[in-house]
Amino acid sequence: MELYRVTGESPAWQRIAYDYIRTDAFVVGQGIPVEREFDGDGPAEELEAVLLVEDHKPVAGLRIVYPRGEFAQIQRVATVREKQRGGYGSILMKEAENWIAEKGFQRILITSQDRSVGFYEANGYRRLPQEALDQYFPEDAERRRRREEERKKNPDAFPKLGFSIILVEKVLEV
Repeated sequence: MELYRVTGESPAWQRIAYDYIRTDAFVVGQGIPVEREFDGDGPAEELEAVLLVEDHKPVAGLRIVYPRGEFAQIQRVATVREKQRGGYGSILMKEAENWIAEKGFQRILITSQDRSVGFYEANGYRRLPQEALDQYFPEDAERRRRREEERKKNPDAFPKLGFSIILVEKVLEV
């Protein structure tokens, strides 16, 4: 098993492998529309991701961003469907936390599907009240509001995906 810290300067195969994992887990596995899965990605040169490869095959990955430089945010934690529940996500989280700590950040926030809360709690995260989601990510609150308005006008444009978004937090000991 190999772990890679992927940046915009990493070999293209590492970035493509991470996108493959997301496509398998979220688009194919959960039915999230492909354009919706990738529409929030920042510029490629700003990418920071952790990639786990086993037997030369991409298995799991996640992305790290630093909103407004105030905290680290782990995003799009994913494992390919055939390897889910194999402990790979916890390995990714530990590597991401190490990288984040090396950069001098202590606070990590994660927005996730509500059905994943047990995974994050098992990795030392605590769920924050729903109001905190809008407090820390006001731009996302506005996007959710616009999607709800669009959904009312055209239900097929933004289908309901069957989960709610939650916010979890961990403060690293430095």
